[in-house]
Formats: sequence, C-alpha cells, structure tokens
Amino acid sequence: MTVKIIRNIFIVLLTVTAALIAAVFFNRVAEEIVLSSGLLIPRYATTDDKMLTEDVTVIKKGRGLAIIRDKEKIWQIPRNVKVQDFLLADLDGDDTKELLVLCWKRGRYGKRRPTWVKRDETGYSQHIFVYRISPDGADPMWMASDIGPEAVFWDFHDDILFITETDGDVTKWKWGSWGFEKM
Repeated sequence: MTVKIIRNIFIVLLTVTAALIAAVFFNRVAEEIVLSSGLLIPRYATTDDKMLTEDVTVIKKGRGLAIIRDKEKIWQIPRNVKVQDFLLADLDGDDTKELLVLCWKRGRYGKRRPTWVKRDETGYSQHIFVYRISPDGADPMWMASDIGPEAVFWDFHDDILFITETDGDVTKWKWGSWGFEKM
C-alpha cells in the first residue's frame, strides 16, 4: 500500500511539474506572438510619471501627457496616442524649446499616408511627435511615421537626439530642414 501511495504522489508531482513548465513555455510564446503582432505596447515602453517645468509645466502621467500654464490645462495629447516619454529641447535654434514626444499609436501613418499604402496597419507602432508650444497649448510641428528602431531611452543634448534601442545600440539624429535625419 505504501509503495502505491508513493507512486501516485510521484505521478501527480510529475504531472503538475510538466504542466507548470508547459504553461510557462506557452505563456512566453503567446506573449511574443502578441507583442510582435503589435496588439500590445512592449514592456520596455515605460509608464513612469514625469514632470518638467520651463515656461509651462509638462506632465506625463501613465500614458497621458498635458501642458499646464498658470495652473490650467491648456493642452493634452489625444487619447489614442500612448506616451512613453517626452523631452523639452530647442531643435531649430530659435531659443524656444519644442516638446518632443516618444509615443505609440495604432497604425504607421494616420490619416495621411503614402499613395502606395492602401490601408494602415492596426497594431501599435512607435513614433516621435514634435510640437511647438503656443499660448493655447501645442501645435504639431513634425509627426514621424513609425520610427523603425525600438527606442527604449532617448536624450537630447548638443543639438543631437540620442536614441538607445532595445539591443543597446545608440543612434544619433540631427534636426534637419524637415524632421530628424540619422547621422
């Protein structure tokens, strides 16, 4: 009787262990499929809150972003845009800082897309949006299509935008006559 009980316990433990290993494996595979399909925003796209104050206060809370002037919200990013991070930087040398937003949105282009693209994608893609801060809020200055590299971190100094990608590579970008140009 004791050998039979031990054998049954062993079989149950072996079955539970195998089920746990299979669940972990399939969970990782399913996560990779879902993330690569663009249905979700990747984990590295931080949701950390952030606040910077210059002439205005820019506040990132979760995936939202707002500009506050004199304790009043004067602008917020559209709800369909999910913010990863933002910077304030003088891109064009006019001594006025622009708002740079590293963000995610569904589709690669938006309403205006290249003529050869008949239908935009439905998954999330990463973008850089640049806004000129105005008395009323923020006016779009440059809205990038899908940026291609997966940016984990970015920084702007000495007139150069540094983008750290998921593989650790750092690319350098300079503001040109129309948007960022890779150096």
